Amino acid sequence: MPNAFISLIVDDITQCNLIDNRSKIFELIDEFIPITIDIKFNKMTRSRWLKTSMRELIKGDILYIDNDTIIAEDLSSINDFEGDIAAILDDHRYLSEYEKYRPSRFREVKRMFKVRNFDNKFDFQIYFNGGILFFRDTKISYDFFKEWHRLWLHCFELDLYSDQPSLNQANYNLGKPIRILNGIWNCQLMHDGSLQYIHDSKILHYFATHVHEKFFLLANNEYIELIKRTGYIDDKIKKMLNNPKSQFAANTRIMLIDSSYREFYDSATCGAVKRIYQSKFGIFIEFFLLKIKKYFFTPLRKKIYSKKNIVYI
Repeated sequence: MPNAFISLIVDDITQCNLIDNRSKIFELIDEFIPITIDIKFNKMTRSRWLKTSMRELIKGDILYIDNDTIIAEDLSSINDFEGDIAAILDDHRYLSEYEKYRPSRFREVKRMFKVRNFDNKFDFQIYFNGGILFFRDTKISYDFFKEWHRLWLHCFELDLYSDQPSLNQANYNLGKPIRILNGIWNCQLMHDGSLQYIHDSKILHYFATHVHEKFFLLANNEYIELIKRTGYIDDKIKKMLNNPKSQFAANTRIMLIDSSYREFYDSATCGAVKRIYQSKFGIFIEFFLLKIKKYFFTPLRKKIYSKKNIVYI
């Protein structure tokens, strides 16, 4: 997108830190907007303050993109969108589907609304991801951001800093002005529903996670730290960026998880089991269980199976 008009909004503390290698960012932008924010906000909450206020700070239609993303295709067709505000479904699914698809996630979202003292009449049908947003320079957009910022400040006073619940509550309060964009505009790689959008994806949203070995290569710290240290994107990274849809680790695979196990894979129990498995104790347990499987369960299963398949003539 060489002709894209790029605006950079920063708080006053960040502005002071844009020196040395960090100052090279000015070579990539068209508009610089520094904003003074109350000192009571820390680095993380300052970013949310700016995000929920940006409609007031920039003129014209805006495509907002989280920084844990890779642009995979030309984005100019976003101008064909008809409407005031657009976003993509979180997890590429309607929230109501979670009741049978991921009940724990459904309960989690309901809890997020409850602890924020939001309207308990929220219909829990549509829940948007806040990573990619498109909004026009219209009154509806300005009204929406005022409500979003108001709700987020309410959350801040409760020491709850995520901007996504307030985004969705604002949409509900104002009569649902947000329209659904195709998942190709926010292909959320960490979620199951992303596979159907990868081929045609325009933006890959890989998510910043605590996982050390990330399946999406461009999300690994070695590349991020190299750019931070040198201030440049070298030829190797440029080559990767030119073909982002193939930048997956060699050991990446698709897993089909039976619905009865889906909750388990999202659970704290599963996380604990994985940590035990990777320990010395886990190696011993695995060796012991493999022996039981090999010499007891497998022969027993074969014996039972063979009896079930006896044919009488």
